[in-house]
Amino acid sequence: MLLLAIIVVSLALMLARPLDVPEGYWVAGGALLLVALGLVPWRSAVHAVGDGVDVYLFLVGMMLLSELARVHGLFDWLASWAMAHARGSSTRLFALLYAVGVLVTVFLSND
Repeated sequence: MLLLAIIVVSLALMLARPLDVPEGYWVAGGALLLVALGLVPWRSAVHAVGDGVDVYLFLVGMMLLSELARVHGLFDWLASWAMAHARGSSTRLFALLYAVGVLVTVFLSND
């Protein structure tokens, strides 16, 4: 029951974000508490973290790529391009922005 309680409280704190503490701290704290109390063996925890390294690196890479695109004005340029090619048509502007959104999501989204 303690294991379940720690998981539920960690997830609730992650969602509520009290004191403006980022979500990751609440979940990491819950995971560390599970290991510290011996509810999850530390070898299992280390193995689980090790199994996810490729995913963590992928997510970090996607975040860096997205931030570089933002800093270098890619999204502003794409919006300007869509505006210029809409030629005054709100329907065409919507379609172009939708297409740009799809392409950005395909190439820069981590899901």
